Amino acid sequence: MTTVNSPSAQAIQLNGMLVRSQVSTQLEFWNKAFQAFLAQAKASGSQQAELVVSLKGIEKVDTAGLAVLLQLSRQASQHGVDLVFQDASPQLLALAQLCSLNKLLRFT
Repeated sequence: MTTVNSPSAQAIQLNGMLVRSQVSTQLEFWNKAFQAFLAQAKASGSQQAELVVSLKGIEKVDTAGLAVLLQLSRQASQHGVDLVFQDASPQLLALAQLCSLNKLLRFT
């Protein structure tokens, strides 16, 4: 996972695979990147925090990967952060729709 910061937006890019065997690794990287994002948002005094998660680097996803995305969304919500997923593959979007998670996860 790579963290990308720009003046207009905050973004975290997920890379690799969102599959059962990689869940703990992806969550570990997410937690570090998310904590850095929260620290930066707090330091800037930002009232409204939005975080974009780019899925462009995701090569493969399964239902365990969707559970990871749901966990990321819940964690962000608990901290008052609006989480937006972008650059999702058509396969990921279809899987999310099949599992009815497209209503809980915000894709652009």
